[in-house]
Amino acid sequence: MKTANFFLATMVAIVSFMSCSQDKTEDALAEKTVKTAKPQNLLMYKEMVAMLEHYDETRKSVLEKALGYEDTRINFYTIETLETYLAYMKKVSEEKGIKLTGINIVSASYPETMQRGTPNYQTIMFMPTTEIEGKNIAFAPEVSTENKIVTMKEMLGGYGYNWVYDSKEDYDNRDKVNEETQENFLKRELKGDEVSGAGNYGQLSPPY
Repeated sequence: MKTANFFLATMVAIVSFMSCSQDKTEDALAEKTVKTAKPQNLLMYKEMVAMLEHYDETRKSVLEKALGYEDTRINFYTIETLETYLAYMKKVSEEKGIKLTGINIVSASYPETMQRGTPNYQTIMFMPTTEIEGKNIAFAPEVSTENKIVTMKEMLGGYGYNWVYDSKEDYDNRDKVNEETQENFLKRELKGDEVSGAGNYGQLSPPY
């Protein structure tokens, strides 16, 4: 009887192991399929040409006239840089129990006082987003928790910058800066700095 019970238990363990292994294999295949599936937002070439020409006609000449030179048009990042950033954001967010919904790509430019980048040329930065009250909002994963999401607006406000792109209400009132943000602007040079969840330094073109 003991031998029969041992044999039965062994068979159950083997079947369970095979079932789990099959599930993991199917999950891996499903994940691979998602990662290698053809994206639904690929552009047609005629769409590309129309969009590039519209930029040339409505923005390029205006910027050149205002700046005196053609501003950055291309921001280059290696595949490894992009994959590392996304993997890190996913890891940190998952550890905090926060759902990472996407990445905002934000226009910025390098000031002459920065040690990195090309002064006076436009660049972009990445800001991770999560869902807050049904909206994708940029947040700071390094200081957030599952129960307390700290938005990028809050973090930037601590350095005296008025971020107005989370809602229509913020944007419509963009000229009204609250007193705390104004005070933080005046104290910015005295405030210690810290690493954010935003990135990344890329290669600009132009300049060449």
